[in-house]
Amino acid sequence: MMHLLAVSPESEYADEPALVVRLFDAGLARYHLRKPDWSREQCAEWLQAIPMGLHALISVHQHHDLAKEFGVGLHFRDDGQRLDHEARFGVGPLVRSRSLHELERLSERVEGMAYTFLSPIFASISKQGYKPDWTEAELRAALAGPRSSKLYALGGITAENLAQVGELGFDGAVLHGCLWQANDPIAAFDVVRKEAL
Repeated sequence: MMHLLAVSPESEYADEPALVVRLFDAGLARYHLRKPDWSREQCAEWLQAIPMGLHALISVHQHHDLAKEFGVGLHFRDDGQRLDHEARFGVGPLVRSRSLHELERLSERVEGMAYTFLSPIFASISKQGYKPDWTEAELRAALAGPRSSKLYALGGITAENLAQVGELGFDGAVLHGCLWQANDPIAAFDVVRKEAL
């Protein structure tokens, strides 16, 4: 079965913490809290609304100091953010991940990363005009090479293209637009999950 992860909507979403709990109940492997315009207090309040037993299945993209308080994982941009974090907060047993947007960087060795997001794989559902700047042949060649961590496809992921994600050799997929632009994110997840079995 392919692992399915999800990234939060960037802004406020009604009953999001309750929906996240339901997504975990439905089989979601990990949730990424990415709220670029939110304060530390808003993110902490969001995490407090999630049962403590699920915190280890959540990664934060901002306000990394919340990791010590809540036991959540950390996700890093591809711009040296990780090194800055380690200088300020040290390293520990937390789940760490990163984002990449360039195929040639897939083979870079980055210590301590559990997995990497590569995006966009398909034309984005949530960001108009955001699509891959590589050909499928270039993607296949890059994916055939060495990797420094597990690799998850992000960008334009739907139930219809999930089989292709697996066939390309990804370890899993990251859902975003197909969940948060649907009328019922739980039903949308269930459709994708059935394809992942």
